[in-house]
Amino acid sequence: MQAKQILGISAFLLAGAVSAQTVPAEAWVGAPIATTGTMSRGEVTAELQRSMATPRTPSEQWVGTPATASIAVGAMSRAEVLADLSLFNKAGLRDYARYDSPDAAGPGYARRLAAYRQARDSDAFVAEVQRIEGMRGRAMASTRAASPAAE
Repeated sequence: MQAKQILGISAFLLAGAVSAQTVPAEAWVGAPIATTGTMSRGEVTAELQRSMATPRTPSEQWVGTPATASIAVGAMSRAEVLADLSLFNKAGLRDYARYDSPDAAGPGYARRLAAYRQARDSDAFVAEVQRIEGMRGRAMASTRAASPAAE
């Protein structure tokens, strides 16, 4: 009885494998890309050098006004970045950043984003930077005082 079942299952699987159709590569990845272009190797190299000369961060990585999105990479100090993050968290936007698809069209998000932008563009940002720099200065001073003096 088991032999008949095994033969039946094998025949069924073999019939399925024989009837399977292959899919051409174009259906999966699209038409082949043309390998000839209109630019010479020197022109491509020059274009690459031009684009690498200006450091940019994609705008989708920034929260805030387009003016802050144009800041070059490395232009903000550590204290400024931490102050910005602190204001972001205080506005309640951290809760929205945790989800895969936040309700960015909702009124709650709009209120929190407006509060963040207002704090970011006010004296609260400067005060937060000064607070963080003061904390860092005190931490470094206490670390130096705790370590033995090098003679």
